[in-house]
Amino acid sequence: MRDMRLAAAAMLALAALSFALLWFLRGGGENPARLIEADVDEVRFAYPPAYARDAASRDGGAIERLALLAAFPGFAPYAPAKPAAAAPAGPVFITIRPRDDGLDPAERPGQLYAHFLQGDAAAGPGGLVIRRFEPGSLYELERLYVAPPEGRSFFARCLETAATEEADCLWLFRDGRLDVEVRFAPALLEHWPALASGARGFFAALKSGRFAKGAPQQRR
Repeated sequence: MRDMRLAAAAMLALAALSFALLWFLRGGGENPARLIEADVDEVRFAYPPAYARDAASRDGGAIERLALLAAFPGFAPYAPAKPAAAAPAGPVFITIRPRDDGLDPAERPGQLYAHFLQGDAAAGPGGLVIRRFEPGSLYELERLYVAPPEGRSFFARCLETAATEEADCLWLFRDGRLDVEVRFAPALLEHWPALASGARGFFAALKSGRFAKGAPQQRR
């Protein structure tokens, strides 16, 4: 009987520890329900503190850019963990800033990068097409990965010497008056549909206040 009580107590302690860890990763600390509010070009975002990756994003208010860190595939706050063999995990660096005056990112593979590409193409991970840039061009140290036919739904520029687990790949998309920069490891290219839909869904959640369900927002 005593052994059963000890086992039950140990299970309760383990459950409490697991809950405390989850609470912390989802923005615990002094107030786990607190959300940071930030405005980028008069567009408001609300998010748990655990996502912020720099001082301005932790403080909130009117800022020039919003810098966040999430985990693929679920886009929860990132915490280093050993990737599972069947479902690669990794950090996704997301930066939101006012849109620039250049082409919509969706148009860049066909209207901008195309001028600097070599003629050959190769099959890439996840059905992407790999293109190489001309030597001496602005992008000569990178490769372009394009979702057929023209990369409008997804493209990534990755360093030629990219390390598998380093965030050496860049994808951009535009939403209204904002540009969203997504940096990630080449290992996630194989899963680009989930990465793209997850990043867009995460951005929509930041704007819609979905993180605030059941929790009051704290204005700054």
